[in-house]
Amino acid sequence: MRILSILRKDLLILLRDRGEMASLFLMPLAFIVPIALVFPPDGYNLNADRKPELPVAVYDIVEGAVGAQAQELLDLLAQSYALEQDTPTDEAAQLGPAVQAACARPGPACDEAAGREKVLRNWRTVALIVPEGFSAAIAAGERISVTLLYNPARNPVERQLAEGVLTGATMRLSIEHQLINGLRQFGDLIELAPEEVRRNIDRSAEFEATPVDWSPALSVVSVQPTAARISVTPNTLQQTVPGYTVMFVYFMIGAVAASLKLERNTGALRRLMTTPVGRGELLAGKVLSALLVGVLQIGVLFAIGALFFGMTLGNAPGALALLTVAVALSAVCLGLAAAAYNFERGLTLILIVAALLAGCMFPADWLPPVLRTINVALPQTWAMQGFQDLITRGMGLSEVLPEMAALLGFALLAFAAAVRKFNDEEWKR
Repeated sequence: MRILSILRKDLLILLRDRGEMASLFLMPLAFIVPIALVFPPDGYNLNADRKPELPVAVYDIVEGAVGAQAQELLDLLAQSYALEQDTPTDEAAQLGPAVQAACARPGPACDEAAGREKVLRNWRTVALIVPEGFSAAIAAGERISVTLLYNPARNPVERQLAEGVLTGATMRLSIEHQLINGLRQFGDLIELAPEEVRRNIDRSAEFEATPVDWSPALSVVSVQPTAARISVTPNTLQQTVPGYTVMFVYFMIGAVAASLKLERNTGALRRLMTTPVGRGELLAGKVLSALLVGVLQIGVLFAIGALFFGMTLGNAPGALALLTVAVALSAVCLGLAAAAYNFERGLTLILIVAALLAGCMFPADWLPPVLRTINVALPQTWAMQGFQDLITRGMGLSEVLPEMAALLGFALLAFAAAVRKFNDEEWKR
């Protein structure tokens, strides 16, 4: 009963601070609602299969049309890239007077000038030039080169990927036509063979053999490593709603610290410690009251995302509820520790930076490797990973147990640190 009395008292103190409640409930909505209204679910293109652009200038024109082999090459490249040809007039004007002059007459020269300028301005990774006579050379089995323009200041990995795609496409095209030419030459040789040899070949072709198994002798079976994580990029709602929810639920740290500071400054905390209430009961009541507010905060924000914007909440509501409690508990216990050690100055800035590193504002996968290594020390990182495992990747309880364990670990360590300081006479002043 004494725990419930402390819970009720602290809950009233927390709810009475309208500024803190506004920051916990209304501030995240100030970010979530405009983003959700302005952008469609995939408005950030976080999960879109958008192909990178590849400017192409094709000089291989046969009878007013792109040569057959050049068109085959373009079709192969189109599987990986969005090809840019026939530069529009307004785009040519945007690229400068030189490109605009080259585009006075549409054609490959215009496309080449536009491609060169885009690469020079770092708008595109590479640009491709297919020379005149390309189709004739490929059809005859002769050697011919295409030109790949690139900016050395651009990310070299992107250039290497483009080179790999282009090399694969040209090799496939070349090998196919070499095989065709080889078969034609073989047919010509047959015509020169003696009549008896030709009859034997004809009989072999007409012979109906027993059907054989033409399945490949070597097959490939894809197996996901047991330790691998499913990597699915969240859409706008799946990033925004959990992201700003996690960011602001950890503002509970400041609310708990402010509440305890108020009690300490007014002498209420000292009076409580002179009552028969045990220190364990006192801390448990404070933790439970703030925990209820934190769970309510997460529940309200997720409900708004689901009811008003159609965000799915995954396939494991029980796991989502347990993870919600673990997230709120870690925030509350960290608040107790911050209050115990008088750690309040600059707390808001630290929480914002932590949210940024944890991937609350954009996917953590976008961060450089060194920051992705550092952010594992942040509870917000584990909270975001857990929520996105459930909401974005459709996982269940067993898959988010590591995240829950990490969050409970943060809570336990922070609670233990607060209790230790709580027993210190200096903190009781």
